Amino acid sequence: MRATYPLTIAMAALALAQLGDAARADNLEERFLSPGPEERQLTGPLFWLHGDESREQLEGTLRKVAEGGNGCFTAESRPHSDWLGFGWYRDLQICLAEARRLGLKMWIFDEKWWPSGEVGGEVPPAYGSKWIDMAAFPVSGGEEVTSIVDEAHFVAAVAGRVSGDAVVGETLIDLSDEAADGLLEWTAPEGEWTVMVFTWRPSEGRRGRLLVDGASQDAVDWYIETVYQPHYDHFGHEYGSIIQGYFYDEPETWGDWGTEVLPMIEEMGGDWMRALVAWKHRLGDDDEQLAAKYLYQDALAEAWGRTLYGGLRDWCHDRDVLSIGHWLEHGREYLHPRLCAGNVFQMLKYSSMGGIDAVFTQFKPGVKDDNTYQTPKLGSSVSHAYGAPDDLAMVEIFGARGQDLGYPEMKWWTDHMHVSGINFHIPHSFNPRAPYDTDCPPYFYNGGYEPRWPLYKVYADYTTRLSHMLTGGRHVCPVALLYLGNSYHVGEATTPEDMTTALQDALYDCDWIPYEVFEDDMAIDGGSLGLREEEYRVLIVPAVEAIPHATLQKARAFLESGGVVIGYGRLPSRSTTLGEGSADVRDLARAIWGEPGEPSTQACKTADSGGRSYFLPEKPTVGDVQAVLAADAGIRPTLEVLEGDTGDWLHVLHRRKDGRDVFFVSNNNWDHRVRDFTLRAVAPGHLEVWDPLRAEITSVPHEREGTAVTFDLTLAGGESVLLVFQPRPRDLPARLPHDLTGMGRRIAIERVSVPAGEPAVPPARGAGEGLSGAEWIWHAADPGEVEPCE
Repeated sequence: MRATYPLTIAMAALALAQLGDAARADNLEERFLSPGPEERQLTGPLFWLHGDESREQLEGTLRKVAEGGNGCFTAESRPHSDWLGFGWYRDLQICLAEARRLGLKMWIFDEKWWPSGEVGGEVPPAYGSKWIDMAAFPVSGGEEVTSIVDEAHFVAAVAGRVSGDAVVGETLIDLSDEAADGLLEWTAPEGEWTVMVFTWRPSEGRRGRLLVDGASQDAVDWYIETVYQPHYDHFGHEYGSIIQGYFYDEPETWGDWGTEVLPMIEEMGGDWMRALVAWKHRLGDDDEQLAAKYLYQDALAEAWGRTLYGGLRDWCHDRDVLSIGHWLEHGREYLHPRLCAGNVFQMLKYSSMGGIDAVFTQFKPGVKDDNTYQTPKLGSSVSHAYGAPDDLAMVEIFGARGQDLGYPEMKWWTDHMHVSGINFHIPHSFNPRAPYDTDCPPYFYNGGYEPRWPLYKVYADYTTRLSHMLTGGRHVCPVALLYLGNSYHVGEATTPEDMTTALQDALYDCDWIPYEVFEDDMAIDGGSLGLREEEYRVLIVPAVEAIPHATLQKARAFLESGGVVIGYGRLPSRSTTLGEGSADVRDLARAIWGEPGEPSTQACKTADSGGRSYFLPEKPTVGDVQAVLAADAGIRPTLEVLEGDTGDWLHVLHRRKDGRDVFFVSNNNWDHRVRDFTLRAVAPGHLEVWDPLRAEITSVPHEREGTAVTFDLTLAGGESVLLVFQPRPRDLPARLPHDLTGMGRRIAIERVSVPAGEPAVPPARGAGEGLSGAEWIWHAADPGEVEPCE
């Protein structure tokens, strides 16, 4: 059930519009130093519309969006007083005309409020999400069952021979055709039987509102015609030019039924009767019960993802625009049955790119909270695993963090996103009502009341440069970490955060790879796994009790071909595949790891091909990772630290772009300490240091030995640079030591007084707080102005 991302005109334009002007397209350095409109399209805020703003307010605030260095914006109802009515399209038209004048691109938010899919509370019951129910009737051989059936809500009827409190899968009989004209009549064969009648009922929805049923085609058709098509009817001539696509926000998946679920089970080659019985009742064989329940969960999520989000994506792509958005990811909600049908990968893979949210204080400088800290890896992995063009992956960032959000913290969040592969940033937010609003600040510019406003362009220029350098080309990543997906719902399981953090701190990048991608799309080539342009050298099997038989079978094949296979925490012992028993899975586990006993950094097995397997603790340390991969398996990290204290906060992302190796190196230590490192990178070419904050390109002394380059690099806490390996040497100024760079030009910042005639309403919470004694810096050549918009 794989999803692919066909390249459309809009996609090519959005991916930094890299074809743009021919001279700029060939000049990576020029576009880095002086980003133009094309490069800025991957930075752009949410722009709130309420229905009571004047044309002057909307146009004036959009001018500030452009002045701040953004290249796009998302027109969002927050909520709009006339969403999908005349007032909504009037305001969108105002924004569209001003965007054309300013050179901005526009996205359209697809809901009146949130979650997406409520349609402003107007979803008809017939198109709302649905729960499946079961009524069971015991019957003995020779007896007749007569039952009234609710034809309007009928799903299926199944009979099975009884085994204790369960039924025997191989005896199941489809009685659906017996339920005619509202009455089910059936005479049981010899023995004890249970007749199970499955019906559906409307979901109660969230806050008492129905959500659209994403697993039923008729509901999705209604949704597209009601929400998406009218926008195209109004503005279709701008699709693929100014209008880039639609943005959905925190949808939910209440219910466990839809008309596409049973066909999906059959498409997967499964038995729909066993799956239904396992989901709502019980099969007598434990292995069969687990595998059939897994099958239903898998089919439900796939049906919902393909029908609704695949439907939206395909509708958008047919009109040269994109479908993007995010779900709720924190607290492992990316596996929540009511928030993403149990597996967010099966939702996001059908959008135009991966995406996440970053709100409140979910990310805290200096804190690795496994509640949210690795969600950026989730978003970028979706794009890498399923082939989103140019590896684009988005984040809605800084939502509801508060007006007291400071720029050093913003940079820390931004660096963590980029080094984890998130490269399209949608900051929250520009609000034409600001500062006279209390709805989840921060508001950048804030109606002229934000004294730090000139710094916003520094931030926008910074993330724009990083997005430009860290999209396109090829991601270079040594580790494929299999994503547990629906294994989480049928047995003991450990989610991937701790392993991912240990790898990242040890400077080994990884992608979370779904089972289906590993099984169907990855090619084994000796000791490597190929996936389009990716080439992985390490496979990590998730710490799960139950796993698809084919997944573990291919893991063994990789080991025997010369690959490195790592398990941790627990080894698989049960099968999620109907017809492939748990005994077979245990045999495969023994073939890979032998009898590993306690976790260890010693190899469990070494295959004749040289392939090696390891079994690590459930929460591995940086030392565990280094001992296994670098010391024993001989696999170098993305960037080797020969000398220097990383504090486990030095992180790196490696890409090859325009014939150059590019390493983004981020010192995410949240302190004022300057750290000296001796580093080694493996890459051809001549090393340069590109500073995305200062817009400077400098050199550092370095020595080459074969394919490896060794050099010294000094980074202050929170400082990040790009290491760019050029095909030819250049005469560049040396990178200055930190004691000579200084702080740049200092400026005095004062709060703007309330403009004459404005109501005496206090600014949004936290405006201007925390500035006492601060030394804020902006571009010396571009000081900007702080003035209220009209």
